[in-house]
Amino acid sequence: MGTRSLTVVVQNHEVKVARYEQSDGYPEALGVTLLRFLKEPTCVEILQETLPKVRLWNQEDQKQQDEFLHSIGCENGILNAKQKQEFQKQYPFRYRERFGKLKEGQLLELLLEFRNEEEIVTDNDYEFAKDSLFCEWAYVIDFDKNAFEVYKGLNTLGISEEDRFFSLYDGNSDYYPVKIKQRFPLDNLPDEDEFVFLCKKP
Repeated sequence: MGTRSLTVVVQNHEVKVARYEQSDGYPEALGVTLLRFLKEPTCVEILQETLPKVRLWNQEDQKQQDEFLHSIGCENGILNAKQKQEFQKQYPFRYRERFGKLKEGQLLELLLEFRNEEEIVTDNDYEFAKDSLFCEWAYVIDFDKNAFEVYKGLNTLGISEEDRFFSLYDGNSDYYPVKIKQRFPLDNLPDEDEFVFLCKKP
């Protein structure tokens, strides 16, 4: 189902992950997938150990990638089989992130898989939270606040300076950034049924 969403991970006051999901972003799907991950202490521990190596993709990264694509003869952004092999060798994590057909929530598992890399650079989709007409759900794992936060789209009621995504609003849309719906302590997460009920209740 085409329910678009955003998954954000924060550590040491820095956004480490900001991943757009095209489908299955509702609490019963992506939300529960993330909840299950967060209920696995070993996964959470390894993720926290890995995050210092993680940063968001930036313009300089894009410039270097464009130069690499040009060097292997790719001018239109579409890779043939041979070029995909070369791209995968040069950018193993990015190849999996972009072409690996990850299901909802699997980026966190992918980070664990690549935890021995010196640096991991992830796509930066943070601004997708800006217009809640399109961003229907957002999930924030904030290790600084020890919180798993759920945000709801279709926000026409406004937003305040206290809201996480306040800085994204430019005043040009009837839809504000996504608004927080629920906040759960990471060390006291609900079961799946309660989680979905609380996220979906009016």
